[in-house]
Amino acid sequence: MDTCPKKVPRVLLLLSVLLAFACGRESSARTFPQEELRAGDLAFRCGTGMVSRVVTTVEDGCIYSHVGVLAPSAEGWQVVHAVPYEASKDDFDRVKAEPLEVFFSAKMAAKGCLVHTGLAEEEALALCSVAFRQVRDSVRFDSAYDLADSSRLYCTEFVWRLYRRAGVDLSEGRRIDLSIPLVHGECLLPEHLYHYKNNIVYYQF
Repeated sequence: MDTCPKKVPRVLLLLSVLLAFACGRESSARTFPQEELRAGDLAFRCGTGMVSRVVTTVEDGCIYSHVGVLAPSAEGWQVVHAVPYEASKDDFDRVKAEPLEVFFSAKMAAKGCLVHTGLAEEEALALCSVAFRQVRDSVRFDSAYDLADSSRLYCTEFVWRLYRRAGVDLSEGRRIDLSIPLVHGECLLPEHLYHYKNNIVYYQF
């Protein structure tokens, strides 16, 4: 009797290795510098999907496709952000808060960083309070990307308006005029906030 194991087809072996690698990436948690996290910090990421790739190609040098605000809560550090394409069929896209670990999970982020803006602690906490209020109010995502309409907000607009309430213009006037499907006119990109003069990147991957 032949007791030697049968040879595994090479393609199946390769597939099992790739699946194991993918599962390992999905389950592995990123480690954050807890002692450096501050209310009001900016959380930038480049997603893993097609939309993220489109955002990073509309202007030369773009690295990140999405941005949110870091905020402390009883459940730990949250990222508050306005995000599209995540609502169920019976819901709508809106401003939401989710754990920092989820925002930067391998499923959601190919690249990312955390940034100090230099905002004073009292002002930053007030900013976070407004952000959580907009979560509770279920402020809708602005799928028209219209800066003139403050009743609905897209990700960069949400963060920019929060800081404007604190007297800070993170964009420093930077804009891009877009004419692509679904978006026409003046628009704010995450990159426009990333280059704010007082920003200090203290964590990235």
